[in-house]
Amino acid sequence: MKNLLATLFLFTIYIGASFSQNQPINKPEKGYRFQYRIKGPEFKKSEVLELMVDEYGNYLVATFRGEKSSFVYLIVYNLYSWDEKYKIKLDDNRCELYNSTFDESGEYFYVNYDIYRNMFKKINLKTGEITKVDCSETPKGCKKIESQFYKLDAYTIGDNYYIYRDEQFENYIKVLVKKEMYIPKGDEEKSASNYGLKNAMNFDPKNGGVLQITPAELRDLKSGKEINVNGVPIFYDPLAIDQAGKVIPYTPEEGTPFKIRFTLNELNKLDKKISFVYDHFVIKLDLDALEQEKLKN
Repeated sequence: MKNLLATLFLFTIYIGASFSQNQPINKPEKGYRFQYRIKGPEFKKSEVLELMVDEYGNYLVATFRGEKSSFVYLIVYNLYSWDEKYKIKLDDNRCELYNSTFDESGEYFYVNYDIYRNMFKKINLKTGEITKVDCSETPKGCKKIESQFYKLDAYTIGDNYYIYRDEQFENYIKVLVKKEMYIPKGDEEKSASNYGLKNAMNFDPKNGGVLQITPAELRDLKSGKEINVNGVPIFYDPLAIDQAGKVIPYTPEEGTPFKIRFTLNELNKLDKKISFVYDHFVIKLDLDALEQEKLKN
């Protein structure tokens, strides 16, 4: 009997270890350059445990080791601006980000806090309210939990940004960006428009960048107005989709200025706060502007 209990104990340790193994970090060898560094909680034992990028393209989530093994810090950052959106110290010894998810609106995060079972906490990212919910109430529903490695690196939509835990300072997260999308810093930024774009006179769409569209600009697009975001003209073409729902290719005449054309599909994504890639650009709704507008109303 004692031998059986000892075997079960060792088996449990083995299973637990299989869940907690880290996936190797495979940094891109070329094509990227350093953009930003995020520092975790400030205490001696803090280190990044796991990273995940929101599948809708709005947030980065990181978990950090707490002062004690019974605590985990969970921090949500806005993608591309890298500012902290939400932070909490959970009374759980782990959070399984690989089995966690945001809702489509970007207002709630469902974190799986048990290594073996579908046990979730629903976090309201605005109010900070936390409630325990059944897996059936999460966007992905109930599914069998399988052993997975903890990811310590991730790419954003279109592989435009590569995010990973610093190899030497494990409490830090580093952000690399494709060279053509590099955002100048300091004095460079004063002489260049935001997001690494050249001025309108010499604009080169190959540079790409991140374009944030405010709710007011989105309304202008829907009304048929052309908007200009960081020197990039954007317009909405309601006739760009045929009766079968397929997008009609956009081929501007030779010699005409560069413009981005949105179809109903792109507008719907922005309405749902879903970021997307258009050529070399990341297009996203300005979530800060959205919150400010809601406060005024």
